Amino acid sequence: MEIRKFQTFKKVVELKSFSKAAESLYYGKSTVSEHIQSLEREVGAPLFDRLGKTINVTDTGNELYKYVVELLNTYDIIKNISVDTIDTKGELNIGVSESLVIYRLNSGLSQFNRAYPNVNLKIISDNCYKLRERLYAGELDLIITLEPKTNFEDLITHKISEENLVFISGKEFDIKNINRENKGEIEKKCFIFTEKECSLRRFFQNYLYNIDVSPLRTLEFSSIEAVKQCVVSNLGVSLLPQFCVEDLIEAKKIRVIKGNRDKIKFSTQISYHKNKWLSPLLNEFMKHIIKIN
Repeated sequence: MEIRKFQTFKKVVELKSFSKAAESLYYGKSTVSEHIQSLEREVGAPLFDRLGKTINVTDTGNELYKYVVELLNTYDIIKNISVDTIDTKGELNIGVSESLVIYRLNSGLSQFNRAYPNVNLKIISDNCYKLRERLYAGELDLIITLEPKTNFEDLITHKISEENLVFISGKEFDIKNINRENKGEIEKKCFIFTEKECSLRRFFQNYLYNIDVSPLRTLEFSSIEAVKQCVVSNLGVSLLPQFCVEDLIEAKKIRVIKGNRDKIKFSTQISYHKNKWLSPLLNEFMKHIIKIN
């Protein structure tokens, strides 16, 4: 059995698609099909159920996948066992929450690029849920997210800092507190949310639910910058990381509204798969990010 066939098999399982695996590995689709068929002949059982355009991993395929992940992780270690210094070439695929890319990690990313100019550093910005999906799928080496501290199955997560969240409104907003006591007035206001799968959106909605507030009007944006500008324009109230809006607060373009409790905090954290071998280069990248924070 060849290593590359196991690599193909792992990619098909994680991407749930022969064509996506072929694109990711720069193979033709026929090559991917041949690799899988060859493995199936050697194992003596189907690895996938092919139902039209949909594929499902069989019980045999799931069992094989566990061993393939271990095998390929060991293979990466063996390839680099004689490396005493950090490889100055390569590619890192990093997923980062939008707010962190803009406001927190620019310095660390710039320093890393200057230190390793021959490394292809690919930064993918998305919400935490989608980044974690891509991490599980093997598309990303690690992710850096801003969300409540949570443990996820098969992931190793390190908290690197805490950030305050603040309720904000335009200067014309006439409510000082968001709590159960002024529920009637609050519900008349428009609430501005980030997209549905965003952890910040879910937290905001749960917060309102817990104080029995059901907004009558809402706006939704995928961009934090769009949310900020809508708040400045007095379109409603929102909840954002404080570091995203400090400039607007200092310029007195927006107001900070008191919540129903003490300071709300999210964690900036780095996550990677427990079976991921951390190369010297990946470790060096994490050092740059953690140092800045």
